[in-house]
Amino acid sequence: MKRMMMIAATVAAGIGMAPLANAADLPKTTQKMLKALKLNASILKGVDQELTVPKAWLKTARNKEKIVKIYTTMRPKAWKKMNDIWKERYPGIELKHSEVRGAGRRYIRPLAAFKEGRYLTDIVMGLSGNVYLFRNANAFHSLADIPTYKSAVPDATKQKDHIAAATRSRYWCMSYNTKRVKKSDLPKTWDDLVNSKRFGGKKLLIGNRPNNWLLNLWEAKGDDWGRDFTTKMMKGLKPQLRKEGMSGLLQLVILGEGDAAIPSAMNRVAPLHDKGAPIGHHCPTPVVNTVSELGVFKNAPHINGAKIWVNWFLSKEGQIAQYWANKSTPVHKGLQGKEFIRWPASVKGKALAVHGTDSAATSVRLAKFWNPLWLGGGGYIPPKASIVTVKLEAVKRGGRRIHFTVNGKKDKAKVSRSRTKIEVGGKSAKRKDMKVGMTCKVKYPAGGGEAKYIKCN
Repeated sequence: MKRMMMIAATVAAGIGMAPLANAADLPKTTQKMLKALKLNASILKGVDQELTVPKAWLKTARNKEKIVKIYTTMRPKAWKKMNDIWKERYPGIELKHSEVRGAGRRYIRPLAAFKEGRYLTDIVMGLSGNVYLFRNANAFHSLADIPTYKSAVPDATKQKDHIAAATRSRYWCMSYNTKRVKKSDLPKTWDDLVNSKRFGGKKLLIGNRPNNWLLNLWEAKGDDWGRDFTTKMMKGLKPQLRKEGMSGLLQLVILGEGDAAIPSAMNRVAPLHDKGAPIGHHCPTPVVNTVSELGVFKNAPHINGAKIWVNWFLSKEGQIAQYWANKSTPVHKGLQGKEFIRWPASVKGKALAVHGTDSAATSVRLAKFWNPLWLGGGGYIPPKASIVTVKLEAVKRGGRRIHFTVNGKKDKAKVSRSRTKIEVGGKSAKRKDMKVGMTCKVKYPAGGGEAKYIKCN
């Protein structure tokens, strides 16, 4: 009776509610998700309150707008898992999802269209630290009126003007070889790392990705600290400056090429650890936390549906659905336990270092200081990309490698599924569409670098 009275009062107040979150009342796909993840329905406690939005939003979204357009980096197969839950929750509001991998197409083109008075999408995800571009154009709607943005998103990750929301989290800290490093050896703070000799003398491996971790610390602690810390690390510890990618660094740690490596993402270390590899993950304070963000265009054609979707996506159900789809760590404050974070104790209760509103300018200052130290220490800098027109002589590993001849010399290029833009006959294509004998224009760093684009006749 009390429950019915509450619902009646809510409707009278102009508030719309999604179906209640009792286990039996959850969408069938939500129940399927919980079963697949071996989670009890109690983890969704409070989700019915989270999904309560103004009734006017629901009415307009269902009766007038009917769709929501979203640009993401998510694969269609992963997106379907989330969308199946959404369709049960919100019939009548269709999601038009576009997987847009290239940054230029994902957010530069929609922003340019907005400046011309046009809309390509309602929502842009995966902003890659470029929220400032939309701020400068006054392009994004404030998310301050979205219930779950206010209640579930950590304040430390929020923009001061609330024009973007964190959607997934990644902890970039350090990995270490568990056979060579005692837990008592691990630094409590980043200062402890450089003020101790424990990881000096080539015992520390560093990858050339300062924006993954050092940028956060630099912003949190300031330029003076950043320069002092970087100098102590590069000149004092004399680390191995490695050219391998971040996954390659983890393999080097496992092999014992070094005692520890920076930066290392927790979600990449965890699967290796769980398979029995001698590798662990540790976060000195403050914990480097990078987030992926989304934004909603101001006065978007489907603004009500967009706000309802963002509210759902930031809810417990939406965040768990994202984890189910692609194993992204939730940002939701109520989902920071062992179910989603492999080592929750290493981050729980610790101060976070996140990107601020000035990260674009800070990254420029960081690069100017970092690059000379990297080069001076013998760090590898890949050659700049050049454009060549070649005939494909071999296409290997399903298109992951292409071989050709340039000026009489054999060469090859790596082909990324997500980062390399491929065209065949003027149309967007996949790696498997490239064939031996095709004449292609390839932009790549000579010597086997990763291709920026491949355009074949």
